[in-house]
Amino acid sequence: MIGGESIEGEDAQIAFQRIVNELLDLKLKSDDIYPVYDYFHNSLDKINYVFYAEVKTHPIFDSFKKGTLSWVSFNDTLKFPFSDHTKQDIVVSERVINLKRRLDQNLQ
Repeated sequence: MIGGESIEGEDAQIAFQRIVNELLDLKLKSDDIYPVYDYFHNSLDKINYVFYAEVKTHPIFDSFKKGTLSWVSFNDTLKFPFSDHTKQDIVVSERVINLKRRLDQNLQ
């Protein structure tokens, strides 16, 4: 889960690319970014965008082996003290990602 703010006038997907690059030094291609959904977040008084990206390999993944970062399942993320909105984002994201995987498999 990565979060951040867009710069005024910045497109949401461009903001996502920039934030991922700033936080992980990972330059995403537009074709690897998939919008999940967006909604108005009442308590934050703003539109919240949810994206996911497919990344095959990157040096940051080496950190996982060293114990500084780790992968967790979607179900395990729901155990973290996230807000209800964030938990909903996780549930919807998992459904969208699984649907895309099934569609990709059917096209092969």
